[in-house]
Amino acid sequence: MNTSEIQSVFSVFRQILPVPDSSLMRIVSNASLLQIPKKTRLLELGQVCNHMYFVIKGCLRLYYQKGELEINCFFFHENLFCTAFGSFMMRRKSNQILETLEDTVMLAITFDELQQLYIDVPEMNVLVRKILEERYTNAHDVISSFVLDNPEQRYENFKQKYPALINRIAEQHIASYLGITPKSLSRLKKRVYAKNKKVT
Repeated sequence: MNTSEIQSVFSVFRQILPVPDSSLMRIVSNASLLQIPKKTRLLELGQVCNHMYFVIKGCLRLYYQKGELEINCFFFHENLFCTAFGSFMMRRKSNQILETLEDTVMLAITFDELQQLYIDVPEMNVLVRKILEERYTNAHDVISSFVLDNPEQRYENFKQKYPALINRIAEQHIASYLGITPKSLSRLKKRVYAKNKKVT
């Protein structure tokens, strides 16, 4: 990475936790820079996830597979930390699949490297805790939305949460995330558009 890219990564980390440059450089220097083509599976069902990623450029999805049905549960884009957290942290076989939706550039760190960083860079303990807190909150919000909201409300929530992804992700993936069919999503979008047009 060039100096500008490193400083951009540092800036994101500092938004989570004030960390000195020396510690951030230690973290980044322990990570590998990966360039992954789109539609690449980084984690398969039954594998133990061994990497945590930081997305520099691109987009990925984390999803369940039930027979022929794919159920998207999370999208990762620029400046987000990315992994199957349950499998990665608990060292258990994953029931999720992680796949790139676009050509993606990421920093990657292994589980063992992370454990060593906990010792070498004490701030890493707090940094990862805050990342996990954010992920837990997001998972709670998704579950709550499925219990309390109708599909239209879930779609509006999606637009607010992922405004940059609306035109980047295929409708079939958005529909899967919302728990509806692509045809239902198409009708829903027309209904929302008509409603917004009346308001204006």
